[in-house]
Amino acid sequence: MTETSPAADAIRAVIADLAAIPDATTRARALGDLLDAIPDLQAEIRAARQDAVVEMRSGMTLAETATALGISGPRVSQIVSGISRTAKK
Repeated sequence: MTETSPAADAIRAVIADLAAIPDATTRARALGDLLDAIPDLQAEIRAARQDAVVEMRSGMTLAETATALGISGPRVSQIVSGISRTAKK
């Protein structure tokens, strides 16, 4: 299933821009650079999400935060603690 959200759409727009580079060598290098950057980008995204959830928790209960995000209370606690739901390689 393809994820649709403003954030996912923005990332797809970047991919489309890179895929539209006319020169195949330049295009392949640019897409390779993006692939190489993904692990660091995921860490940045996780950290930004953690900051946002910590901020939410300062004014909301665990249950309120979970409901607002559409996730479970234990998942909120994991995010606040910096625990990823996928194993990091």
